Amino acid sequence: MARFVATDYAISVNGQDYSSNIAAVTLDITADAVETTSFSSDYRNRIGGLKDASVTIDWHQDFGASGIDSVLFPLIGANATVVIKPTSGSISSSNPSYTGVFLVESYQPYASSVGDLATFSTTWGLAGTAGITRATA
Repeated sequence: MARFVATDYAISVNGQDYSSNIAAVTLDITADAVETTSFSSDYRNRIGGLKDASVTIDWHQDFGASGIDSVLFPLIGANATVVIKPTSGSISSSNPSYTGVFLVESYQPYASSVGDLATFSTTWGLAGTAGITRATA
């Protein structure tokens, strides 16, 4: 897959596909830069330290019986598995999936102004020690 326009991301939470209720997603994977500079150095030296990740999702709100609100509200304070793929196609080397378990730290059911589409954003930090996995098959 070469360059493409992000129109078909596949995003699931706990195995349920919510792509049609999501306007944007950001998966941020980081590693601490641990300084190892000694007195004999002219430049700072660093090595990679602990890794971390967070996922930010911009949602279209849905208060229906099986809508977003009914799913996210009970998850506050619990872990949720999030899977993100560039397209809804099968996982492959050109359509890798990124999976992580995140702590649902917050949920803001109302975040809209009068006349606007009912939307809200969540940012959840990585939970547990499994980290982020990338699958290609």
